[in-house]
Amino acid sequence: MIAATPPYLPLENPLWQFSLSFYQQPQVANFLLECQDNNNADVCLLLWASFISVCDQKLSDKSWLMADHALRSRRWAICRLRYVRRLLGKLGLRGSTYTWLKNCELKMEQRQLARLWNLKALHWPKDKPPLQLAAQHYRLPQQVQYLWASLIAAYKDGL
Repeated sequence: MIAATPPYLPLENPLWQFSLSFYQQPQVANFLLECQDNNNADVCLLLWASFISVCDQKLSDKSWLMADHALRSRRWAICRLRYVRRLLGKLGLRGSTYTWLKNCELKMEQRQLARLWNLKALHWPKDKPPLQLAAQHYRLPQQVQYLWASLIAAYKDGL
C-alpha cells in the first residue's frame, strides 16, 4: 500500500494551523481570493509569506523562487479543480460533487502548504521581507500591499 503523504510532509504543521486561523480573519479570505483572481497569485505562497511575516522573518529571491517551483507540479491540478468547482457554483449546482471538489482542492492546498513548511529546513539568505517578494512576483499594486500588511498587523495584534 502506498502512503498518501510521505512522512517528510507533515500535513498538520504550524503553517497549516496559521493558514486556517489567518484565513478566517475578517477580509483575509476576500483579499487572498482577489489576489488569486486579479493577479494570478498562489494563495498558498501568499499564506506562506504572511506566516513568515508574522514570525518577523525574511526570505530571499532564491527562497521565493524555490518555493514557487516546489508548488508548480500541483498548481495546475488545483487550478483545474477550482475552475470546475466554480463553474458548478455558477450553474447553481452546489451539491455533493461541488462539495467533493472543494474538499479535494483544500486537501491539495494543505499538501502545498506542507511542502512549503518542509522548506524551512533549507538554509538560504534571508534579506527581504516576504511581502515585498510576493508583491514583486505578482506585481501587486501598492494599495493591495498596504491592505495585506494591515491584515497581518491586525492578526498579530490579536495574538
